[in-house]
Amino acid sequence: MGLKYIEQIKSLLLFVLVFLSITLTFSIWTYKPDYDPLEKQKPPLNVSFEKKQQLADVVKPYRMVFHEKNSWRGTDRYEEMKNMLNRMHRWRISNMTLVSKNANAYKVNQLMRDADNFTLFFPAEVPYAIFQNILPSVDEQPKNLSFNKMVLDWERIDDSDELIVFFANTANGQLYKAKVHVDSQDDFYKHIIDKSHSLERYIAYARERGNTLYLPAQEEKVMQYTYLSSSSSIDKFKNALFTMPKRVKSSIDDTNFKENYTDGVSMMTVNTSKKTLDYVDANAVDNLEKTNKSSLILNTFNFINEHGGWTGDFRYEDVDTSNNKIMYQLYVKDYMVYTDPSVTSTAIETVWGETRIARYIRPYYKLVSVPENETVMIESGERAIEEISKQDGVDINDVEEIRPGYYLSTNERPNVFILKPTWFYFINGKWKSLPLVPSAGGEQVGLE
Repeated sequence: MGLKYIEQIKSLLLFVLVFLSITLTFSIWTYKPDYDPLEKQKPPLNVSFEKKQQLADVVKPYRMVFHEKNSWRGTDRYEEMKNMLNRMHRWRISNMTLVSKNANAYKVNQLMRDADNFTLFFPAEVPYAIFQNILPSVDEQPKNLSFNKMVLDWERIDDSDELIVFFANTANGQLYKAKVHVDSQDDFYKHIIDKSHSLERYIAYARERGNTLYLPAQEEKVMQYTYLSSSSSIDKFKNALFTMPKRVKSSIDDTNFKENYTDGVSMMTVNTSKKTLDYVDANAVDNLEKTNKSSLILNTFNFINEHGGWTGDFRYEDVDTSNNKIMYQLYVKDYMVYTDPSVTSTAIETVWGETRIARYIRPYYKLVSVPENETVMIESGERAIEEISKQDGVDINDVEEIRPGYYLSTNERPNVFILKPTWFYFINGKWKSLPLVPSAGGEQVGLE
């Protein structure tokens, strides 16, 4: 009986073996490992330096001046402007109209002197599309409206709960006018006008030509600061800037204190002595297309924000649409900070390509305060004007602006910066400092 079925059993076993072989082969061919659990276990690439900022943290006025009953009061302290700016969120603007395409300095000066008003000063042209998150519009705003002075006239508020606001662009001469509706007259007087009476007294220095200069009338006690410079990780910048960081090759030039990083297309040059870096994307540089101011500010702001590149209080300071360039300046305690370019840099410079960053120049240090500060006196605005007028080759009529700030210098201790308060004046496209400290020497310390 066993012999009778042995062939059938062999055939069945052979079929089972063949079937198993086919099944295993198919399983091997179609096998797809589940990598999800492993990928989820890998920590995300850490390229964030500091917390992200809001646009209003970076685009700020540098000065606020009130004119009331022929007297001037003002401040360069953002903390003293913040209350007013916060209340402006509740206001609504309407009836925007073009007043002039050729509003010269005389017209803007007259506008600020004629009525009870206050003015916000911005370091560079601010597109209204950027500013409208502070002062919302109920109407469609003009596409190309940008300004660097904003004048709010409250002379008629008692009759209508409305202010008249002027947006002046002293770079191209455009002057716009609009109405601003406030919540209540009482609130406006209590939180805006009454508080302005506690601000320091200012002088209005008119010239034969050019804009009027508004400066503190009295000398002021200002802190001089000592900081340690703590370096951010270059690897973090490499991971943030290069598309494929693992392919980046590095070389060191000890003689010139430089480290070079490249992936064959982009290059990052690090100056370890100045604690600065210069990143260039060759493909993006070759594809520069003129971009409007709003897009330039938003694109570069978002780029820096994505990797938490705000390693200090950097603020929007300058725009150059012909080269797609935006500059962000370092501030400390609401004072701008400049230095000699041979020491380090105190600004972030960005150049935008067609769709991404083309060039990125910046310091990579962070200021860490140490308890070695002292109080010094900074001269009054009137005295600063006198000193500036004495500088060789300086015509006070050619000075576009005067501002207090900090001059950053080094001393004999490594990685230590001293921030000395002084006056800066802007002339011929450059910031220069008064020679109040030997290290400054009146040389150019800013950006061209």
